[in-house]
This record gives sequence, C-alpha cells and structure tokens, in this order.
Amino acid sequence: MQVTIIALVCCLVGSALALPYPDPEEKKDVWNERKQFNMPDEQRFLVDGGYNKDKSGKDVWVQAQVPVWTSENKRHEFDVVGKYGQHLDGPYGNSPPSWGVGGNYRFRF
Repeated sequence: MQVTIIALVCCLVGSALALPYPDPEEKKDVWNERKQFNMPDEQRFLVDGGYNKDKSGKDVWVQAQVPVWTSENKRHEFDVVGKYGQHLDGPYGNSPPSWGVGGNYRFRF
C-alpha cells in the first residue's frame, strides 16, 4: 500500500514538473483568438454518382450535398444531403427506386 502511494506521488510530481512554463514576454489571449476554420476557396458542394453494368443488370446512383447555413465564426455548418439509387434491367427486372433526404450538421472545436 505504501509503495503504491509513493509511486502515485512520484507520478504527480513528475507530471507537474513536466508542464511547460509559459514565456512571460509572450502574452496571447488564446480564448478570444479568432481562427479561420474553412479556407475561403474550400468547396462544400458534393455531387457523386455511378453506373455499374454486369450480367445482373445496371446499378445507377446519385448523391448531392449542398451547404445551407454557416455561422459567422465558421464553427457551425449545416448541409442538406439527397441521394437516389436504383437497379435496372437484369433477370429480376427493375427494383423500386431508393431515395433519401437528410441533413449534415458540423461543429468545429
């Protein structure tokens, strides 16, 4: 029990000594510093799709993502996402279309 307490105290003292000392000449206000999260030329639009043909028919799919809202400090973002997919032809015929709509919220720490 005493060895465990001594080891714990040594670990705490060692970690306290390992902390970096701040430079007194450098005074930075880290909490109020404004950071740019997204580069101005960064695109948030996404359009993706595909086509696959084999013996069992053709697969077609499309997906799109469009930015709707971004906060002034660029930490909160909301995008709308939509997708569509369907299997065509083949021995089993056409499948019913598969589609969906959703949202994508992003928070940057």
